[in-house]
Amino acid sequence: MTSKLRWDLLSSAVLASAVIFPLAAHAAADSTSPPEVVVTAQKRTQKLQDVPLQISVLSGGDLERMQSTQLIDWAGYVPGLAITSNGAPGETTIALDGIGPIGSASEVGIYLNDTPIGSSSSFQGGNGLAIDLMPYDLDRVEVLHGPQGTLYGASTMGGLIKYDLASPNLTQFSGRMGGDLFGVQNGGGAGGGLRGAVNIPIIDDKLAIRASVYDQATPGFIDNATTGKKGDNALNQGGGRIAALWKATPDVSIALSALYQRSHADSQSIVALEQTTGRPFGGSLSNINTRSEPYTQELQLYDATVNWNLHWANLTSVSSYQRFKNSIMEDLTDYIGVYLGAFGGPGPGQSDFDERYRLEKFSQEVRLASPDGQALEWLVGGFYTHERGSNYEVFNAYDASGVREPALNPLEYVNLPSLYEEYALFGHATYHLTDRFEVPAGLRYAHNQQSFLQTAGGALLNPADPAGAVVTLPGKSSEGVTTYAISPSFHFTKHILVYARIASGYQPGGPNIVRSGETVPSQFNSSTLVDYQAGVKSTFLDGRATVDLSAFYIDWSKIQVGVTIGAESAIENAGAARSEGFDFNGTLSPLPGLTLGANLTYTDAVLTSDVASLGTVKGARLPGVPSWSGALTGEYAVALNDTWRGFAGGGWRYTGSEFSAPEGEIENGGPAGYPAKAYGVLDLHLGVRSKGWTLSLFAKNLTDRRAYLSASSYFNDAIGSPIDIKAPVLQPRTVGVSIDRSF
Repeated sequence: MTSKLRWDLLSSAVLASAVIFPLAAHAAADSTSPPEVVVTAQKRTQKLQDVPLQISVLSGGDLERMQSTQLIDWAGYVPGLAITSNGAPGETTIALDGIGPIGSASEVGIYLNDTPIGSSSSFQGGNGLAIDLMPYDLDRVEVLHGPQGTLYGASTMGGLIKYDLASPNLTQFSGRMGGDLFGVQNGGGAGGGLRGAVNIPIIDDKLAIRASVYDQATPGFIDNATTGKKGDNALNQGGGRIAALWKATPDVSIALSALYQRSHADSQSIVALEQTTGRPFGGSLSNINTRSEPYTQELQLYDATVNWNLHWANLTSVSSYQRFKNSIMEDLTDYIGVYLGAFGGPGPGQSDFDERYRLEKFSQEVRLASPDGQALEWLVGGFYTHERGSNYEVFNAYDASGVREPALNPLEYVNLPSLYEEYALFGHATYHLTDRFEVPAGLRYAHNQQSFLQTAGGALLNPADPAGAVVTLPGKSSEGVTTYAISPSFHFTKHILVYARIASGYQPGGPNIVRSGETVPSQFNSSTLVDYQAGVKSTFLDGRATVDLSAFYIDWSKIQVGVTIGAESAIENAGAARSEGFDFNGTLSPLPGLTLGANLTYTDAVLTSDVASLGTVKGARLPGVPSWSGALTGEYAVALNDTWRGFAGGGWRYTGSEFSAPEGEIENGGPAGYPAKAYGVLDLHLGVRSKGWTLSLFAKNLTDRRAYLSASSYFNDAIGSPIDIKAPVLQPRTVGVSIDRSF
């Protein structure tokens, strides 16, 4: 794309604001708008419509009304956000405005309040593992589009999902409890959940605690055509949180919290498709695995935040410690188990592949920010993280009845403990040239150093001592990266904001495994991108309508891809890509109690060079990114009498076709991924509320749309021909009732 065409695209939103939106502003100029949405995206409390950045917000109440218990339930209602479940909550890939899962590390960051969740390195499966937080006790979710490297650092090159959890209230006692009862199409029984939360002021206006707990069981809906088991993929999600807020002095507050969440699926929600026709082997909700394929995700998070008002500035310290665990089991009976006789076993048997990711992470951020309302608002800070991870992968062998074979276990294993350490200095300033024109800008320098020690062993490498390590390979790397952002904005009126933004982001590099005599580079470098964004935000019709429109063009270089050199797998910087398109989000309240919403995204995300290691060519579409996506929503509330109020609402979300791997990528002689067909999903809810009671009926995927998501071949290898296509499936029609009591 030429420079002229690029700027034509970026200026389109600005031209629209100059021509169209001022016409609507006249109706709003002298009116009083309802309370506006407030966000903390730039580490300051700001009105959403005043932030010169594409930000999408969903409240915790929104998610609860939709009965959204997974990222994939609500992502379709956020423009530009593409979520693909790989079989269970947490086993998830994320793409935002075309920047999605190619490398091993995450491209889109996740924060809980001010704490980064998950690993920054490429050795913890970050591109396919993300915390899938249940919405209970959640104030709101903010989705920040474009690179957030200056304020949030590594692995936010595509954007950021920020969960803001409810804070203790120092003055008011409150609580609530509730539960759900529901059924899933083809489910093996009823599902249900219980939840509760309480806020207790201990010392009025000085000290309060808030506690919450939740547990939900979803019946399995995938049948196993091999074993005959029904409802093979039953799911349980549970956890809790306790938080304390102490206002030590009028100027000093201390917030402490501890959070625990665990999700466990007995087997992953995967359907087996035929290689030639793409049709299900045993039915539209059936798999053919011999051994169970459970998935477990567990997060423990402890954090402390200190805020000190120095009057000339505000000092904030955020300390956190987390343990993040992910365990994935994959059935390999038809891939390895049938050949156990050739490895010295008693003939054909069973096998599976066990992946275990363990992360212990400490992070510390300290920042100093000027008071709001000054001509020059500034923020400076420092960040440090220390991450110790373990990546243990093991192939296991069993006899035909499923009993472990002692002489063959472990059949083969690889252990990769790693260390990631980073420090960063950052600054951000907003200069208000006039009461209408301001220029925010930011800069960050980060330096990371990494090391690992890979060990490998097993019966195939060392029959005499399967548990002993026969391969030991170290690796280390060191790198510094600078990111920047500038986003001048202009208020045509207090209801119309026009902005342009240029920002950079990065995904950390790291060390490679180098054997003697091989030409593997000792380390791969950071993947970087630059995002050019322009947009307009407008509020009109007395605050009853909002429009948020942005256009983007993203240059992505030094993409990190996996490659095999000699006998070793490695990561290299190969190829470049670009993503361009627009995000639209709008709301309208035409009648009292009625709110309508719509969003629409177009994304053209492709490689701009051949990538030999992937077998792809220039122009190939990037994975996990639909060209078109969008949603329509509606919510209506009305008084039924003096006591009861009724409400009804819902949404329709559309996801266009996408690829599960870079278009045309070849793996072991066959396609690495497959195109997923476009689909639309209808969600509805209906209920009443009165004096703290809320009763509602809900339906997710009401039309029972069968959508197969990020499909991939079940190992196309020299040992044998491809067996099937593994296709994660969207949860079928789910209908239930929910009741809550607030006090």
